[in-house]
Amino acid sequence: MKQSTYIKPLFKLTQHSENMGQSIIDFTHGDYNKELGNALIEADNDAEAISSFLREYKESPETLRSYAKEVERLLLWCIYVAKINISSLRRTHLQTYQEFLKNPEPFAIWCGPSVSRLTKDGALNPNWRAFTKGLSGASINKSLTILDSFFNYLVQANYLIGNPLAVDRRRKKRQDRSANIIDRYLEKDEINATLNALNEFPADNETQSFQAIRARYIILLLFYTGLRIAESANHTMGDFKQRKDRWFLRVIGKGKKLREIPIPDVLLDALADFRKMTGLTSPQPTFQEPTPLIPMKNLTDAISTRRIDQILKWAFNLGAEQFAAAPHKASKLRAASAHWLRHSYVTYLLESGASLKVAQENAGHADVSTTMHYTHVAETDRHEATNQITLGDK
Repeated sequence: MKQSTYIKPLFKLTQHSENMGQSIIDFTHGDYNKELGNALIEADNDAEAISSFLREYKESPETLRSYAKEVERLLLWCIYVAKINISSLRRTHLQTYQEFLKNPEPFAIWCGPSVSRLTKDGALNPNWRAFTKGLSGASINKSLTILDSFFNYLVQANYLIGNPLAVDRRRKKRQDRSANIIDRYLEKDEINATLNALNEFPADNETQSFQAIRARYIILLLFYTGLRIAESANHTMGDFKQRKDRWFLRVIGKGKKLREIPIPDVLLDALADFRKMTGLTSPQPTFQEPTPLIPMKNLTDAISTRRIDQILKWAFNLGAEQFAAAPHKASKLRAASAHWLRHSYVTYLLESGASLKVAQENAGHADVSTTMHYTHVAETDRHEATNQITLGDK
């Protein structure tokens, strides 16, 4: 079901309002609650923010329908009754709106028979109304729960500063917000230092050489796929799938959820190097190949998650030695674990311009709010802007 099914009628209602001679996109005065310059979604106004929120549910038609209905009702109330925009709503506005939901009948524009919102040619049905009658207590609670999720999304996406439906909890949430920021990730120079250290590792025998080669491969595999350590230990080379010259890694992850991770060319090259160096017969995995994704030296048995973590701890300590003049980076690498590479994957995926939805699906996050915790992605621009402050004469 297309998202425009819900958004277009809203635009048309606002454009034909006798009381408000402007479209929703122009309705942007106020904005006291709007976060400036940090948004993780592409939204310059409330209409685009709503569209971004609904887009998260495009694969769940029933949820999309339910959420769109409640958000649209609130926005229409903002325009026709409160004459205020989403970014300027306060707790008192939402309390008034809650009372309105009980009895919208006095306003003729609000209530009417249950009819299709669009005509067959796609135009807004002039007989459509947002309500058939006032809502029951249970329906009001459902509406407010959906709106609470909506506002939380905008807060987590740094579009709004706070959730006006949760004023009593807002201070606590904003204080706890730093605890949700993912800072256990590695910067690219830290990862590259570790890879270089492995390349230069003085292997005295075939076993040590294999250990260094495998450690390098593990780092690249986890960095370019975002795999959880258990996922990397429980899959095989045969889980690489090729379709139309594009490669994916099919993974059964947390909660037995299946996902397919797109494989970039740089990882395919690293995989080919690993397979060649370890004596596997082809540079690319064969169909349903049983070789473990991360094998022991015999190439037939998988290593344990504990062993993967030990290998990475060893590798990161080698990398730390490259930062003798940078104690912060050295200590950071010594504290790193396999999961830091997963955090790095999501960080750089978002930084490269991928959408929250793509990052969520690739990483296998059950909820997009988890993906939103990677707020440090927006910190570089904020730092650059702040760094422009000066007392110098210009």
